[in-house]
Amino acid sequence: MGSAGLGPPDPPHDVTSTSQAERLTAILQESIFAGGLRLPVLPAVAAEVLGCIDGDDCDAHSLAELIQRDPSLAANLLRIANSARFAPREPIVSLNQAISRLGLATLREIALTVAVKGAVFDVPGHEDFVAGLWHHAQATGRLSQEIARARRDNVEAAFLCGLLHDIGSPVILQGLVDVARREGCTIDSVCIEHAVDELHGAVGAKLVEEWKLPDWTREAVLHHHNPAGASAHNDLVNTVALGDALSDWLLEDDGEGERPGAELLRLLDLYDEDVDALCAKGPAIVRELAA
Repeated sequence: MGSAGLGPPDPPHDVTSTSQAERLTAILQESIFAGGLRLPVLPAVAAEVLGCIDGDDCDAHSLAELIQRDPSLAANLLRIANSARFAPREPIVSLNQAISRLGLATLREIALTVAVKGAVFDVPGHEDFVAGLWHHAQATGRLSQEIARARRDNVEAAFLCGLLHDIGSPVILQGLVDVARREGCTIDSVCIEHAVDELHGAVGAKLVEEWKLPDWTREAVLHHHNPAGASAHNDLVNTVALGDALSDWLLEDDGEGERPGAELLRLLDLYDEDVDALCAKGPAIVRELAA
């Protein structure tokens, strides 16, 4: 996601505004390199949940006990398990029931979604911007998942990387707010857009490293705007880049006009019928997210 979710720029867009954006971005970048940027911490229970699901000895009972230690995570998991996306025939009223019906893979998806939103996508005073980022992140995760499914690739890895691909953006926004406060100035959408565009890939990669997520996560987060720059895991990076482009196309352009990512489609060996099926799922995904 580039400047998606920012809305129209704040007038006037003069040289002064651009210079301010460049100055604040430079200060923020220097702070990042000096280790002065505050990186969000993945909640302990969420990290244990992800580790438990990855382990060979994980079972529904032990997982339910772990999640119950975090009431917010448990409540949100049950809420999502009962949402339109999963459409249970009967209400899911317990964690053991949710795990047995949805499976460990889906549970990891939900747990990560809840944890990431709570840890990162919260910048007071910029709720609309952050909501746009979050909507785009979820759409990209779901679309990347569908692309991976069409290619018979790892759908869990694709969802994870799609959800996290722009995770540096809200971190940068919070850092920019802190810098502006120290500098005694205000920020507008020009400042936000400039800083996010310049730094979100690198900051996102730094964050997933801090969270000790797999190296393929870092590659996708760092290179989703320039897949050719990836040194490994190219199919996954291309998948997320295409999910990102399709998400923008659906959310910002309402799926009108030429489909994006023609070169990515070729690299991923997707046929016309695969793309048609993928695009047909897009509106339903957008409706689910809106709900």
